[in-house]
Amino acid sequence: MRSLKEHKNIFLLKLFSVNSIGVLLRSLLGLVSQKLIAIYLGPNGLALVGNLRNALALFGLGSTVGIDQGVLKYQSQFKNDDVELKKLYATSLAYSIVGSIIVCFILFFWASYWSQFLFKTEQYDYLFVILALTMPFTAVYNLCLAIINGKSNYKKATIVTFSTYTIVTIVIIFTVSFYKISGVLLAITFTPIAQLLTLLFFARNSLLLFTNLKIRFYAFYKNALFAFIIMSCAAVFFSNIVDLQLRNYLINHLSVEEAGYWTSMSGLSNYYLSFMTGVYSLYILPKYAKMNSLKVFLIELKRIYKLILPLFGFMFIILYCFREHLIRLLFSEEFLPMGDLFKWQLLGDIVKIIAVVIAYQFIAQKLWKLFIVTEVISYILLYVLGVYFVEKMGVEGIVFAHFLRYLIYLIIVLLLVSKIFKKHKSIDESTD
Repeated sequence: MRSLKEHKNIFLLKLFSVNSIGVLLRSLLGLVSQKLIAIYLGPNGLALVGNLRNALALFGLGSTVGIDQGVLKYQSQFKNDDVELKKLYATSLAYSIVGSIIVCFILFFWASYWSQFLFKTEQYDYLFVILALTMPFTAVYNLCLAIINGKSNYKKATIVTFSTYTIVTIVIIFTVSFYKISGVLLAITFTPIAQLLTLLFFARNSLLLFTNLKIRFYAFYKNALFAFIIMSCAAVFFSNIVDLQLRNYLINHLSVEEAGYWTSMSGLSNYYLSFMTGVYSLYILPKYAKMNSLKVFLIELKRIYKLILPLFGFMFIILYCFREHLIRLLFSEEFLPMGDLFKWQLLGDIVKIIAVVIAYQFIAQKLWKLFIVTEVISYILLYVLGVYFVEKMGVEGIVFAHFLRYLIYLIIVLLLVSKIFKKHKSIDESTD
């Protein structure tokens, strides 16, 4: 018979493999659209597209108020209790409705402001009016996806997300060749509609869960989900705001082209780091939630690192050695200067993986104050170090700042997590 350790390793490997298939398919589609944008619009266009995608992530977060991780946690905990699940869904939907109304209001009445802020012109204000009307679809989509993942139906989750990416990519292919930058921006704005279509075709049963629900805030879930809302909002808000500010800083102090190189490097980084997304949410989070011993935590940490670090280490070496060929394949000759960004970006990303695997302990234990403090410190470090090193090193300074930021973040997280387990130990000893 297999040992418990072997079963855990097999489950983790299986989850990583299933998640990897979905991420690989989505990444291929994303890279196809990125290649087309690079050919037709160059670094300038990619910088503007990056701004819109950051904004879309922010508004998407606002519409769902970041409850996805909480839904995943309690869906798993009460998977055999229909009464509790209905309360969870009702409260989640209530939060999403409130979030969607606020986001729709902000987008509709300040459409010109967002256009000016993101694109330095008001001519794209219609994009934000469209988003105001369609953003509730994103709220429902994210909620349904969290429920599907919470039921461990990873195959359906992969089909839904892949189908959404396929629709958006097809729209980008048709619009970029005819309408250039306006077409691409409109295609990306089409994302919430694509999300609704995929739910109707592939996940109608998930949508039916919301019928006959008494939409209200149930006290337990209202409070329990609030901690996840705070943590998710902090992470996504600071991430996208700092990205926007740094990109605009590069545009104003260097050039739109340099901003485009960094946007392209960040986009590539997001694609390969997406392979960790399912592992964080579906394996690490539930595991950590049950831990109160440093010894058990370290054993689990070792198991996770033994699987993922060799894989990512090997992948990063290949990416670095063949970076020029990769740039020509994924972008164009015009993007070759971004080859200088690979070294510090890849080093920063490997440190990020090491740190985030540890930091998920904050989310698992709902230590939202510690999580927010560390996130704020992390993004302040990125912005301050980014601005400083851009002055010294040009655009390469921003990826060097990325590496330093995660090195400091790792040290902070190690100290805090060790303190948490020492506190658990002292409490256990006092109750013996």
